[in-house]
Amino acid sequence: MKTYNYIIALALILIVSACGGKKSSEAIETSAEKEVATAQGQRLAVDLTASAINWKGFKPGGSHHGVLGIKSGELFIDGDKLKSGTFVLDMNAINVQDINAENGKDKLEGHLKSADFFDVEKYPEGKFTITDVEELSDSEFTHKISGNLELKEAVRNISFNAAITKEGDAYTAKTATFTIDRTQWGVNYGSKNIFKDLKDSFINDDMEISITLVAKSV
Repeated sequence: MKTYNYIIALALILIVSACGGKKSSEAIETSAEKEVATAQGQRLAVDLTASAINWKGFKPGGSHHGVLGIKSGELFIDGDKLKSGTFVLDMNAINVQDINAENGKDKLEGHLKSADFFDVEKYPEGKFTITDVEELSDSEFTHKISGNLELKEAVRNISFNAAITKEGDAYTAKTATFTIDRTQWGVNYGSKNIFKDLKDSFINDDMEISITLVAKSV
């Protein structure tokens, strides 16, 4: 019996260690809305076909991922330095990529667009506006970008690292994969921190986000 108990305990330790390993993304803190950076320098238009916002949500025993559409966007460059910018999110363009129609793709997309989640009929757009850009001496990421993220009726300031490169007349910014707490923007459905009686029927508050923006001079 002691040997059996020891094996069970060891198995539990291994499971906990595996689940608590290195995170695939870094959780970022949010703060109150901040003053936006002043537009200055050369205006670049975001290439909507080459740019993408990737998301991933988690629940017990699984996850879903996809992309979110960008409706419009612009960046301002002074020399080769990013100074300011804004891009508008198309909340009607929530796209689930890990399942097909037969497995409930349309149903899940419809639920994410409903009032339970992002309520896109009432809030068809989101927005991110740069408030600060800090250059980094890092081998992987060149800048730390801060900005106001507006979803539904909430605006919170977030910061994340990005690698910004230039090729010809095009600038590409690729962010690190980072994690936001969706409830900070009033997306509360299935949150066990808000609804205490969900047991195993909850959805994680944390969502993984990564962004690729390509912008060209106009």
